[in-house]
Amino acid sequence: MNKVEPNPPIARGPGPRWFRFGLVVLAVVYYGALIHHPPDVKWLRPAVFFTEATSLFPRSNSVVLEYRIEVWACDQGWKPIDPRPYFPIEPDDKESRFQRLGYFYFNFRGKPSARELAVGKALDAYVSARHAAGAEDGVAGRIGGIRVMKTTRPFPSPGEPVERYHYDPFATVPADQSKDKYATPAAERKQRCGSS
Repeated sequence: MNKVEPNPPIARGPGPRWFRFGLVVLAVVYYGALIHHPPDVKWLRPAVFFTEATSLFPRSNSVVLEYRIEVWACDQGWKPIDPRPYFPIEPDDKESRFQRLGYFYFNFRGKPSARELAVGKALDAYVSARHAAGAEDGVAGRIGGIRVMKTTRPFPSPGEPVERYHYDPFATVPADQSKDKYATPAAERKQRCGSS
C-alpha cells in the first residue's frame, strides 16, 4: 500500500513570491497592451513592436493597386507604354520591380516629398534614355517625359468570382480609378520635344 505524505511538496514558480507576483502583473499588462496598443512614441517603440502581433492587417486595402506609365509622345500627347521592357524581373505580376517602385515611392497622399520627386526624376531619366535606345514599349518616336499613375480597382464583393491577376498596361482605366503621381514638368517636355 502506498503511503501518502501528510504534507506533499508544492510546486512553486521561479524566485521569491514578490517576483512571481511581478510576473503575473507583467503578463496582465502585456495582455492589455495586445488589446489596446500603446501610443507610438519614441521611448515606447520596443513595447509597440512586441504588441502589434494582434494587428497585422488593421487597415487592409479594399482596392487593388496598380501603377502605370504614360509618356509624352512629341506631337501626339500622352500615350500609355508597356513598362515591362524596362523592368524585366517578374514583369507580369504584382512583384514586378515597377509595381514595387510604385508602391514604395508613388503611394503617398497629398504632395510628394523631395525623396519622391527625386525618384520620379530618376525614373523619368531612366525611361527616356531606354526609350531613346530603342526599347519596345509600344510607343514610336521621341518622347518628352513621363507620367506615373496610380490606379485603384475595388475588390469584388464576397462571393463574386475573382479573376487571376493579369497586367495589361494598355487597358482603359476609368478616370475615377486613376490618379497622377508624377509628371515631367511641361517646360521640360517642351524643351525635349523642341518647339512642338
